[in-house]
Amino acid sequence: MAFNDLERKRIQKLVGAFIEQIRPPGHIRPQLDFGFHVAGHSIELFEIRPQWDKPKIKHEHSFAKATFVR
Repeated sequence: MAFNDLERKRIQKLVGAFIEQIRPPGHIRPQLDFGFHVAGHSIELFEIRPQWDKPKIKHEHSFAKATFVR
């Protein structure tokens, strides 16, 4: 069973605030940025980087995942 609406909004607010704290300055964000996904009972943090030979293609690389077990 996934997070309910209240839990999901609270998680998005808290994790969103954390991501905003660790995001690089605006002029660096085209080369490196951070984001998160909430799916089911899991929260996944990832970095966003352009492909080295085709900068218009963006890739997401996960670096942390937390799963809540009820």
